Amino acid sequence: MLNIAQAIQEYLISHGIRQTFVAEKCGWPKQKVNAIVRGKKKMTADEMAVICNAIDVPYDCFYKIADNNRISA
Repeated sequence: MLNIAQAIQEYLISHGIRQTFVAEKCGWPKQKVNAIVRGKKKMTADEMAVICNAIDVPYDCFYKIADNNRISA
């Protein structure tokens, strides 16, 4: 079962998007993006919105990935 951070990480990997790219688009240090996608830092709703905008996906994209994984697991 994926949580939202894992869903973001899965999306980035499956689409060949590097954390460095996300960090640059968000205006954050790479360490912050890494901590978020690894679940080491709790992500706020605002941070998730910034990530979604940075990679041009709808806000609910990662919820759908997590939900789809629950159904197929």
